[in-house]
Amino acid sequence: MIGDDSSMEESISVVTVTRERPTLLRRAMASVYAQDFVGEIEHVIVIDDDPGALVVIDEAPTRPGLRIVTKMVRRPAREIDARPADRRSGYPRLARLLNIGARTCSTAWVAVLDDDNAYEPGHLSSLLECAKANRARAVHSGRQLFWADGSPYLDEKWHTVEDLAEATRIYDLMCDRGVRVRGTNILLDRADPISAASSFRPSSVVMPEDPVFLVDENVWLLRRELLLEVPVPEIYSEEDYQNNTAPDDKFLKELLIRRVPIYSTGQSTVRYYLGGMSNNRTRARGSTASTG
Repeated sequence: MIGDDSSMEESISVVTVTRERPTLLRRAMASVYAQDFVGEIEHVIVIDDDPGALVVIDEAPTRPGLRIVTKMVRRPAREIDARPADRRSGYPRLARLLNIGARTCSTAWVAVLDDDNAYEPGHLSSLLECAKANRARAVHSGRQLFWADGSPYLDEKWHTVEDLAEATRIYDLMCDRGVRVRGTNILLDRADPISAASSFRPSSVVMPEDPVFLVDENVWLLRRELLLEVPVPEIYSEEDYQNNTAPDDKFLKELLIRRVPIYSTGQSTVRYYLGGMSNNRTRARGSTASTG
């Protein structure tokens, strides 16, 4: 456990789920190490049946105010040979592992960092400042999108959609809504209010009449008791898979249904790399590359 009641309010856990990506895990852990947040940080690493990750974790640097906690979770037999990009097994498993991580945390606040992404140094401090200013239990940042090689993602295509015409349509719509900033790699996550008349469609299938429902798991800062009260949903329908409704989409829907106030820092403090389960895009011939 971390400190007394007063220090608990200034403590944040970062939950990272990892499996067989040692180089990326090192980068993610280094970005947590580099946070300018002056309170206690607990980095909870949920290991998805990958003993090799323990070597990376043991070798990672630490410092005063940063504590690393590991939680090994063995896969059931039916999931041992599951393909990494298989959403039908991957989305429920990721949800379960995130919930295990949340239960393992011992701090007042919980953030999430996928093992293939990274934080800017001011990420956690700016989120907690936003939460305090708004007396909120749920706040989030925005993102910067990158190709897996580290160059900015500047294609005018929505990053989670494979069909190029549809990816262009959604990109243009999200630029008009102020979610994507045209000509940059900036994405400003947003959660519009939900109403009885609105359909909850994730960004991969959003229509012009829809509100924006888009808060990636990597950009959240949540009160731990809220995350225990409203865990990440673990059951998925065929429609969810067809619409690429990921665990963070279903979690956001649950918060909105419960009318949980949500605030944004307006800052893009997560470095979000393409190539994951929901955004498995690879650079095609003619794609825009970084010139920097």
